[in-house]
Amino acid sequence: MAAGRCSDCAMWRPHVVYPFIGLCTLWGKLTADDDGCDRFRPIVIEDGSFYWSPELRTRVTGEEARLLVRRGVKVYLGAYVDPDVREEIYGAF
Repeated sequence: MAAGRCSDCAMWRPHVVYPFIGLCTLWGKLTADDDGCDRFRPIVIEDGSFYWSPELRTRVTGEEARLLVRRGVKVYLGAYVDPDVREEIYGAF
């Protein structure tokens, strides 16, 4: 497979608070959205599945995901919830 950006890969999960970093489920490590590798896999949207939209900060159905992608909104197979994000949220107040 050709190299591609992490933020366009099916194996990448954006962080729920900081969507410019995320977890590569293939390598098991955090990467930046503009990183990439030769094991890139494109995101395929399927009906009946749910997807994460960082811009909307919610899950959407496959049908909704297709409409969002046509409008230029990124969707992912899931989101990365950092175990320490709870402390970051409470620290903001």
